[in-house]
Amino acid sequence: MAGMGVEIVSSVEPPGVPAAWLAPVGGLSDAGLEEDLRRWQHLTAQGDARRADLIAEAERRDLARREGFGSTTAWLMAVSGDPAAVCRSRVALAASLQAMPETKAAFAAGALPESRVRLLTQVKQLAPEQFSKDEAQLVTQAASVSSRRLPQVLAEWRRSTDPQGAVADTERLHALRALHISPAWSGMVHLDGDLDPEGGAIVLAAVRSLSERNALDPDDARTPAQCRADALVEVCRRYQQGGHGDSRPRPQITVTIPWSALQKGSGVVDTETGPISAEAVRRLACDASVSRVILDGHSVPVEMGRAHRVVPPTLRRALELRDQRCAHPGCEVPVRWCDAHHLRHWADGGSTSLANLQLLCRRHHRAAHLHLPYPRRE
Repeated sequence: MAGMGVEIVSSVEPPGVPAAWLAPVGGLSDAGLEEDLRRWQHLTAQGDARRADLIAEAERRDLARREGFGSTTAWLMAVSGDPAAVCRSRVALAASLQAMPETKAAFAAGALPESRVRLLTQVKQLAPEQFSKDEAQLVTQAASVSSRRLPQVLAEWRRSTDPQGAVADTERLHALRALHISPAWSGMVHLDGDLDPEGGAIVLAAVRSLSERNALDPDDARTPAQCRADALVEVCRRYQQGGHGDSRPRPQITVTIPWSALQKGSGVVDTETGPISAEAVRRLACDASVSRVILDGHSVPVEMGRAHRVVPPTLRRALELRDQRCAHPGCEVPVRWCDAHHLRHWADGGSTSLANLQLLCRRHHRAAHLHLPYPRRE
């Protein structure tokens, strides 16, 4: 028709993509659907690896500055249209891969998805020399174990190669904790952040204690995410009210630790949210319920003793009456948010008595177990 521009677009399959893969997904069988998804994941990994190579080459050529950009990240933002955080992460990944030949090869072959490659780069940053020696082994494990198991495998490797460094890692994670809370234009309040494994375990236990039982109510129409949001609000409300507000037991965190590690306070212990130091477990054990479990040679429980509270309620009340707040000089944290700290730990033979106890808030309790000196308030 005169005066009307018509654009003709030829149907050309993307390079490297079999025509069969472009067929409508509705016509695929169940097995075919799964097979296609696996192939696309493989192809996606190869594409991500190629992108990392391109970014690394652009960095090597100093292409960004030659084209007037302040950094490769800024150049990548202009080229890809992705936000700064995404581009910055991709530039860092591309740089790390240049010193990781085994990982880079597996990535390029589509054997490792980008998410697992990122985990390997994080591990390399913690112990670069040892990682270079064990890279082939770690890449093989990263390609074969489940995504749920992989972080634990890498943590076990880290502990076996550098036990002291693994303990330092737990302190490093604590230093990285952050929480951002800000009102959004829509009227909602946005929360975003990261907690170290110990702090995360406490928050998870508190939130789950309120949200999981609601999930069992057939008349509760809330989504799991809504239950968790309401649970967090409820925890904060009870704090403002001065306690839990009812007779429910306090949320519990279960940590299993060998008796020898509890006595020595050295090494790292796995929890649901990640590794924490044995010294942190000693601190938690100052004011906790303790059960004895005997395992056989295959780590199967053969005997379990009854749980008992290290600091019984009557002694706790006496301690609160004596100290009235955190015992650290100048600290005004109230007794209900303090732990009962053993001056000489009960695992070392210290008595659970008024003379060997003092109330400490969580921050100063942590400092005490890290052996940071401070005077005791009389």
